[in-house]
Amino acid sequence: MADLNQEQQRELVRDRFTRTAEVFGSAVMQTRTVEAEILAEMVAAKESDCAVDLASGTGALALAFARHVRWIIGLDLTPAMLAVAQRSAREANARNVAFAIGNAQGIPFPDESLDLALSSYALHHVPEPGRVIGEMSRVLKRGGRAGIIDIFVQEDRRSAEMHDRIERVRDPSHVRTLAQSEFASFFSAHHLRITGTHVEEHPATFDQWMHNAGWDSSDPEYVETRRLMEETIPDDLAAFHPRYSVTRAAGSDEVPGIEMVNAVVFFSAEKIG
Repeated sequence: MADLNQEQQRELVRDRFTRTAEVFGSAVMQTRTVEAEILAEMVAAKESDCAVDLASGTGALALAFARHVRWIIGLDLTPAMLAVAQRSAREANARNVAFAIGNAQGIPFPDESLDLALSSYALHHVPEPGRVIGEMSRVLKRGGRAGIIDIFVQEDRRSAEMHDRIERVRDPSHVRTLAQSEFASFFSAHHLRITGTHVEEHPATFDQWMHNAGWDSSDPEYVETRRLMEETIPDDLAAFHPRYSVTRAAGSDEVPGIEMVNAVVFFSAEKIG
């Protein structure tokens, strides 16, 4: 796929997440709420904090953080995602959370104005992830905290390339997944001192993973993503830990399912300059 400019990439993200807003929202709410509690502890969220959640999607992270902070605003490019987030906020009667159209690469807050800047599962969708981390640092007060959750790749180049190849077929808005060392480099370059790192592995089925992206088993995107994933079963090159399911009935002609793991990394950091 040819490289896209910034606006083309934003339009691709809007299109993909407009299509999947409802199914994505229902699929991630429980997991993201649990993850938010982990991140809230890592960044020492407190009642006096004013916070922003970048690329907030359907609002699960922001809604969970609303229980810990003074107020939080979730910004996202996709109106359909924000509509789900706003509905969830109304249903939860969360009065200290708001959602608005906004770009993570140009946060609409003044320098040194916020206590917390958060992002979950967003950086692999942007061409310049370092710019987003730089914006997070810019809006934070000295001593303010940044919190990021995202997928990550192995440091090995071949593994990272195969991981991204699979992700791009599944989701054309995917740009590139960072290795943990790259996250650390971006933090350091923008005066953010890492205060905590945590890794979790989430077991999943391939079918559910594809369903969350809006694909059915008859779609070419599903077929090609499965083919690539199956290629990595012998050597786990892309680090999804895929294996065929053994739960199908004996003698069945049904194609076996694939079980896999999504690994995510949590970072907390403090602004020191």
